[in-house]
Amino acid sequence: MPVERYLVSLTSEDGEVHDAILHVDERAARVRERMTGRRTAIVHAHGALGNFLVGTLRFLPGPLARAGFPVLVVETRLANVGQLFGSAIFDDAVFDVHAGAQWLRENGFRRVIASGVSSGAALVIRYAASVHVPYLRGVMALSTPWGLPQAMRRRAERYGAEPSYREMTRIVRDALSDPRPLERDRVFVIEKTRGPTRMPAHSEVYTYKTWWSTRGPNAIGAMPFRQIGQIWAPICLVQGSGDDLVNVGETYALARVARLAGNDQVEVEIVNHAGHLYRRFEVSLIDTVTRWLRVHA
Repeated sequence: MPVERYLVSLTSEDGEVHDAILHVDERAARVRERMTGRRTAIVHAHGALGNFLVGTLRFLPGPLARAGFPVLVVETRLANVGQLFGSAIFDDAVFDVHAGAQWLRENGFRRVIASGVSSGAALVIRYAASVHVPYLRGVMALSTPWGLPQAMRRRAERYGAEPSYREMTRIVRDALSDPRPLERDRVFVIEKTRGPTRMPAHSEVYTYKTWWSTRGPNAIGAMPFRQIGQIWAPICLVQGSGDDLVNVGETYALARVARLAGNDQVEVEIVNHAGHLYRRFEVSLIDTVTRWLRVHA
């Protein structure tokens, strides 16, 4: 039986409605349940500006579903044009992940794994740290930055961003203190944050409010190093050794923070030579996370 995909509508606690896609192989899920007594599914959050096709590691849900782990890919408010239209407030996106986890629970999955990639990994770490979910059985974080604000500042310094991170902070802080509410929703472009040119691929676009929420110096929720120590569930941190956006050292540092906080179920898995999105190393990533899921899910 092939993997089936279903479009699901989720309503978050604050009333926001989002789409999600459930990837499921019913036969594989039933076989795994008979063998283990466990019916587990994964709620997965995409990376920056991600949608169902980009930022989700679109190759991953199908093989995991065939291994008996259905995957619900959630279209959070961080996706697509959320940064442009003011909805990409990082801490609010936790509601979207929770809506996905609750939907899975209400549809017969007694155990849930929270999974994310890049900024999505930062989001599920925030979720697991801040929401009491007794049926959460693990967190799988792929290509996880030490902190989203810290990552942006590092990139800005590396490529000579215009405006600089310090200038960005001053501009946005002034705008948010403006009594005119429309100022906080103004759109601005930061050039040379993802590469050395002023081409669109090397630029980022935000409103003042969404930048402050996700990349500003006080965006505590977007800093996994400030959150990961509050997670009690098993954690798997997966990192490509060839990632040019997240250094391998950040992954080991996050693991150390979690372990020092008392979590003795923290594992680091390195996919040798893989980049940030694991292109050409898809099979290695699938094998790595499937091994961890078979033990913890």
